[in-house]
Amino acid sequence: GPRRSSGVSGGQSRRHNSIEEVMPELKLETGNTEEQWAMLSALAHTTAAAPAAKQSPTADQIVGEFVAALAAKQPTPGGGAAAAVGAAVGAAAAAMAAAYTTRKKDRESGAAAAAEALIATLDTAAVLAAADADAVAYADLQRSWKDADMSAEEKAAVEARALAVPVQLVERCHAYVLAIQAFLPSCNPNITSDAKVGIHQLAGAARAAFQTALVNSPPAAERERLRGLLREMREVEEALLEGEACP
Repeated sequence: GPRRSSGVSGGQSRRHNSIEEVMPELKLETGNTEEQWAMLSALAHTTAAAPAAKQSPTADQIVGEFVAALAAKQPTPGGGAAAAVGAAVGAAAAAMAAAYTTRKKDRESGAAAAAEALIATLDTAAVLAAADADAVAYADLQRSWKDADMSAEEKAAVEARALAVPVQLVERCHAYVLAIQAFLPSCNPNITSDAKVGIHQLAGAARAAFQTALVNSPPAAERERLRGLLREMREVEEALLEGEACP
């Protein structure tokens, strides 16, 4: 069906032709072996991008345009992209809180060093890239459903890619939540609420990404592992909501 591209300020939109183009670190964080990734990469490069991939990179879109595209009757952006953008907003809120913890007295106390370490950890570009990777993965899935000539091995690789994107996002959100939690005692007390907003936003994004992962039929052991990560994030959230001190 027809798809509507979101506008970008200046220049033409760039097509994403493969998962590793938009999320090169995926190989390292989802446990794929070098051989498995080589197969996934080859498959991604030998198939043309689907029409949905013509949309401009999420990081280049205006918020209102992304929201309008998400609300439209079209396959992408979808829930996976919504989770990724939510995670990016959470990471950005916490990074802002860290940026305000670089005063002279923060440097003297060591809090500024903790703030700078957190800023270096919170990679908003990486989580935004998950939105584009999700679109590419879904386009590949659509193609696998329609291509009668695609081998069982190729279809399995497409399905593995589609699962890997939300799984990696859950993992990244979990790591960011724990990093922000560890930073809270050092945070500028005037802006700790924004760091906590980051935790809640990331935890919600992780739950959303988990729903996308479930659609892609993860093995039972993987489902339980991801649920464990969600439980850990929920415990952090509950402590904040109850007003408990963070370690």
